[in-house]
Amino acid sequence: MKKFALATAVAVAAMMSVPVSAHAQNWYAGAGYTNFDANGADIDAVTGRLGYRVSPNFAVEGEASTGLGDDDGIDLNHNAGLYAVGVLPLSERFDLHARVGYQTTEVGTPIGDFDDDGIAYGAGATWRVTPGFGIRGDWTRLEGDGETEADALSIGGVVNF
Repeated sequence: MKKFALATAVAVAAMMSVPVSAHAQNWYAGAGYTNFDANGADIDAVTGRLGYRVSPNFAVEGEASTGLGDDDGIDLNHNAGLYAVGVLPLSERFDLHARVGYQTTEVGTPIGDFDDDGIAYGAGATWRVTPGFGIRGDWTRLEGDGETEADALSIGGVVNF
């Protein structure tokens, strides 16, 4: 958890050091549905995301998820991550992206809560319906430092501001 807190502090400091003259539309926020498949457990969650597009081809983003219920007593208490994102604009309205970062997860089970931290990586696409709103889909692989691995599929809206 200390590693995640340090990484978060560094990312926030980097984003805050962006010059005041930076264009406001570089910021984006999103919310959506995520399904985690972790060692056979099928867990539904709601996810929020905040990012800053540093250039047309690079962004930094953080996201957090919380479970919407449980699967046979297994519940996602939280998942949070910080990512570097490479962006490939294919057109004015469609981008592909790949991301890598660090994430932390806490899962509740009938025998107690379990924490796992580690590397996360994935890919996705964004289709901008309008210049300020788009639909984003992602696949993310969560590689914990323990025995836990999970795949997360998400779909949601994204707003540029």
